[in-house]
Amino acid sequence: MDWRWRAHVSGHESPRLEMQAVLALVREGGFAAMPGLERPRRIVCAELSEGQWQRLQALLDEIERRHAEASSGADRRRFRLTLELPDRGTSWQCELDEATTPTVIVGLWKRGVEALDE
Repeated sequence: MDWRWRAHVSGHESPRLEMQAVLALVREGGFAAMPGLERPRRIVCAELSEGQWQRLQALLDEIERRHAEASSGADRRRFRLTLELPDRGTSWQCELDEATTPTVIVGLWKRGVEALDE
């Protein structure tokens, strides 16, 4: 797995999954941005198996450890990840440049939680 990507992460601590948390993934950007192609995906943590939970937490930890400033450019597509908690709202958010986004994030966006089993 290639972990060389650029990310912008808000917040100062590593995101922690909680049972009531929801991870929202959205693909956005590019000159020909079309809202229909964003295909937002929501991963409900309460519905994950233990193995999926652990893999997702490890992925978020890795993103936090290796983040850097996001690439600039008008024609860049990005994945925006937002960890939401019902009682607190957004607890963590980051943007990953599409060209260097880990394949498991792309898989989560395309296929949902099944990507955590691959």
